[in-house]
Amino acid sequence: MTPAFRLSAGSGGLEWSQVLALLAREARTPMGRELATATLPFTDPGAIRRALGETRQARAAMVQTGVPPWEGIPDVRPTLETARVPGSVAEAADLAALIPLLDAAGRLVAYGRAIQPVAPDLAEALAGFPRQTELAELLRRSLDADGQVRDEAAPALRRVRQRIRDLRRELVKRLEAYFTGPNADTTFQERYVTVRHGRYVLPIRAEAKGRLRGIVHDRSQSGATLFVEPEAVVEANNDLVQAAREEETEILRILAALTDAVRAALPELDALVAGIGGLDLIFARGALAERMEAVEPAIGDERDVLLRGALNPILLAQSWRVAAAVAGRGAAVAGRGESEASRADMGIEPAVAGRGAAEGEPSGSVIPMDIEIGAERPVLVITGPNAGGKTVALKTLGLLVLMAQSGCHVPARAGARLPVFSQCFAIVGDEQSVAENLSTFSAFVKQLREVLERVDARSLVLLDELGAGTDPDDGAALAQAVLENLAERGAVVAASTHLEPLKGFASTHPRARNASVEFDPERLAPTFRLIYDRPGQSYALSIGARLGLPAALIERAHAHRSTQQRQLQELLARLDDRDRQDAERAAQLERREAESAGLLARAQAELEAAKASARETVARAKAEAQRLVTEVRRHVNEEWDRLKRAEKSRPELERARKRLVATAQKVEHTAGAAAPALDGAGAAAAGDRVEITHLGLKGDVLGVDGETVTVQAGTVTVKVPLQALRVIQRSPSGEMSPRPRRGRGQGEGGRISTPGKSAVAVELKIIGRTTDEARDLLEKYLDDAFLAGLTSVRIIHGKGTGALRRAVEEVLSAHPLVAEHRPGASSEGGAGATVATLTQG
Repeated sequence: MTPAFRLSAGSGGLEWSQVLALLAREARTPMGRELATATLPFTDPGAIRRALGETRQARAAMVQTGVPPWEGIPDVRPTLETARVPGSVAEAADLAALIPLLDAAGRLVAYGRAIQPVAPDLAEALAGFPRQTELAELLRRSLDADGQVRDEAAPALRRVRQRIRDLRRELVKRLEAYFTGPNADTTFQERYVTVRHGRYVLPIRAEAKGRLRGIVHDRSQSGATLFVEPEAVVEANNDLVQAAREEETEILRILAALTDAVRAALPELDALVAGIGGLDLIFARGALAERMEAVEPAIGDERDVLLRGALNPILLAQSWRVAAAVAGRGAAVAGRGESEASRADMGIEPAVAGRGAAEGEPSGSVIPMDIEIGAERPVLVITGPNAGGKTVALKTLGLLVLMAQSGCHVPARAGARLPVFSQCFAIVGDEQSVAENLSTFSAFVKQLREVLERVDARSLVLLDELGAGTDPDDGAALAQAVLENLAERGAVVAASTHLEPLKGFASTHPRARNASVEFDPERLAPTFRLIYDRPGQSYALSIGARLGLPAALIERAHAHRSTQQRQLQELLARLDDRDRQDAERAAQLERREAESAGLLARAQAELEAAKASARETVARAKAEAQRLVTEVRRHVNEEWDRLKRAEKSRPELERARKRLVATAQKVEHTAGAAAPALDGAGAAAAGDRVEITHLGLKGDVLGVDGETVTVQAGTVTVKVPLQALRVIQRSPSGEMSPRPRRGRGQGEGGRISTPGKSAVAVELKIIGRTTDEARDLLEKYLDDAFLAGLTSVRIIHGKGTGALRRAVEEVLSAHPLVAEHRPGASSEGGAGATVATLTQG
């Protein structure tokens, strides 16, 4: 069994109970709040890691789905304790309180299903909640929301209540009849029927007592009115009282049965209550972590502490209250009654608080500090001025260790790392006791004895103002002996002190390390930063002068200081000044780095925007090109249909060719219409910087081919008409070097180029095609060849069965663009090819 965490009796100065109170405020059920205030740190590393992981999952679940449906869950544990006693009967209202608890179980199970992707462990725990649906239905059928037994609880109860209603109605009717009798005005004080001691009565005047025979059950405070049960309705009242007793008996029987049902379900109900409390505590840890913007610390086997940017949770909560007060009542009201010195002692920067009051900013900012204790040097000695944050550093370390081992995430920067402790000893604060006749030093020694009796290698020891309260030499000697003993026993120790010998001890002992709280000698104010491997100064004389002590007195005090001590203080002052300057330079570099990062991010964003604009421009250009191609094909198809229907004479073919040429010229004019004429004399040449206006691109001319220019625009290469360009910068050489224009029929690799059309081969291979495929391919090829200006083409169909050759002859014989055709010569493929001559104007 893992031993429980031990917190020393003197550790109240750490204010751990206040952290637990913060945790309890985040809980949403009575069971969760009770568990929060009773939280004890774990000592098993596996348990700690599980608890931290549950907190992480709770945070993820709340971010994704929101907080669990805790609303309306009462504390039913007293009712369960009542039911635990054999033969006991619970009250109806207490039993009715079980209904919202049982209903909540269903909601929580559904919530568990929703968070399963991000919080599988918590989802599994919620899925295991007992569902007492039958008990819930029984209680709901038997009890109403006000805790009254319903008529539907039992047939016998329904019958007796119906009888009571009938008896009451008849009895009231008989009594109201007296108000209509003779002398009613002088007999009755008021005309109403009322109840006294469970019996229905009439209010009569005291002086008219003899006029109505009956039993007097009560009188008014003045004595003027008597409440009389007439003799004639005594039996009716008796019947009503008897029926009421029968109702009470039946209700008691029903409540006993319901209590028995609860008693039978006690194991499941206990598990449900415990499960709800445990899950509420986990989600409270998650909510507190979110509010503190905390991080999950790494729990390692090494004995080193790394807490960068650590914040004291108590001061952090106080800063929330200060900020809320500033927001609600104004900075002046929020700052009332808090002196600058008290804020400094709490680790809240006075300058920040004052600036917030002046400028309307939230006051009370907590200053983060870096706490580092290595495994090789586990004793940290912290020195520095009063109100500089030494005690805050000790408390912050202790509280963050306790939080981490309780499953809470800690308010620090990412990368936090902590070992596992089984004990925490903290001697923090003044434990002087007049009642026990103990001085401050005596109280310190008493607690120190407890530490030395129990400390081991898994202990965290926090000692505030070590060696104070007695002669400085004796106190320093005792303190050094204590630190050496604790180092030998392997404990992790953080101690604050003002004694000079302990600064030298921490500088020379192999298992100790110096640290100091930084102090700004210009402002004479602490910065609350921890500076390592450097002892601190007290600045007592400087602070005294700042607080108004006479200058002569301060000068005399300086004269009384020893030469050696003065030299040491001067050295430390120079080192502090150098460190401060280094810190300022580092901060300046960080600012510049941040500015550079911002500029780079903006440049990258602009680059991405430019790329997006280029992509959009290219897409528009492609769409425009596609439109132009569609327009050409439409005109070609119309002309082809016209040729099929018209006479295939040479004049008609010439007219068709002219119409196609006019279409091509129209398309070229459309492509270049968006661009203005070239500025200056001369056409574009290779190397010129040009703008393609209708595409929105700028680039360099790679080459000129007649009226077509090839332009490199970034990673895009396009061919555009010459008239679509505008020269914006001539080539430095100033030379014009366009490529020679190719005439009709010229091409590369046996292909012919013409403006606006793709290159068309001088031969078509249809070997392996079906006759239908061959006909379609050949007809399209003849159209393209005609538009490309070819005079003759060769169709390679092979010999085979002759089917393809016959299909080719049929198409060529009927095609209007074919003037004649013949079998290929031996050098042209012989019988496996056919040569066709196209009509030309």
